[in-house]
Amino acid sequence: MLTIIHSEEYIMWIGSIGLVAATKDVPNAETDNLVQASILRNGKEIRVLNLDYADVDDHERGDSRSYNYSGPAKLPRRNDLTPELPPGIGMIPMPYPGYGFEFSQGLSGHLQIQLRINGDDMWIKDNIDLYVKFIRLRATSFDTLAWLEDTAWTYIASWTQDVALSTDDKEGVTTWTLNLG
Repeated sequence: MLTIIHSEEYIMWIGSIGLVAATKDVPNAETDNLVQASILRNGKEIRVLNLDYADVDDHERGDSRSYNYSGPAKLPRRNDLTPELPPGIGMIPMPYPGYGFEFSQGLSGHLQIQLRINGDDMWIKDNIDLYVKFIRLRATSFDTLAWLEDTAWTYIASWTQDVALSTDDKEGVTTWTLNLG
């Protein structure tokens, strides 16, 4: 008989996501089309993030751009296995932070990033690097706990396979999924 004990050691809350997207340094690798990164948990989309700065030509040949998403506006709370409290009910501390993505079984095998291009102007992905800031329940005094986001980024993974993305199937694929673990 197998007994599985659920341990809170594996429950992770991500409060910030940092993606570094590098464009291959070859002719015609750059794009002017919007590239998006969908964050998936166990194959289900929980948020779409634009790899785009309004005032920057984002995906130029040989360039590497950093995109940081944090706080409740960018990463609203998306519970996994931790149930939501009923309306009007509170706890001190709350069983979850005010924002972020829960990965109850850890990241490996559960977190995926799906890249999507929105147009037929091909982009050749060189590297994608993932960094996160975890939110952890920490002591703020001898008798008080609070959810606090890490101050430093934690490196999670790099995906280095070159992939051509385009809605024109003669140039590449429209989506490409990056699997962790």
